[in-house]
Amino acid sequence: MTASWEAIAAAVRAEDVSDLEVAGRLGCKPYLVARVRRDLGQPAFPAPAFPATARPARITDEARFEENAVVIAGGHVTWRGRSTIHGVPIVDPFVTAARVAFRMYHGREPEGQVRTTCEVKHCLAGGHLADRVMREQARGDRRALDACL
Repeated sequence: MTASWEAIAAAVRAEDVSDLEVAGRLGCKPYLVARVRRDLGQPAFPAPAFPATARPARITDEARFEENAVVIAGGHVTWRGRSTIHGVPIVDPFVTAARVAFRMYHGREPEGQVRTTCEVKHCLAGGHLADRVMREQARGDRRALDACL
């Protein structure tokens, strides 16, 4: 239910508060409060901007990983955070949890796709993850071993 013009006018005349606060009290949209202010000839009073110190800091990928990673038996790590429709754990829509875990464990950005090397699907234990370079190196080592036998 939207507040009447008269109720909004009474509220903006009575107190020196922002449009957002009046709208919240009366259950209407802030643009309606702004319109009534204009009709009354009052100056605009939008919601105050957050000071730089009051803005919430961006949560890093690493912090989000630490919040959602759960260590289970056998040294494996599972995920209790968001995931794609295919079950791939993600820290945000563009970064998989496996990339973050790899970076945290190996101290470098992964090259190519990060895959688990253990039997636990979507395991995020850093030691259980390999990027393209590591997989290629392991294949080369196996070929060298096969040539020696």
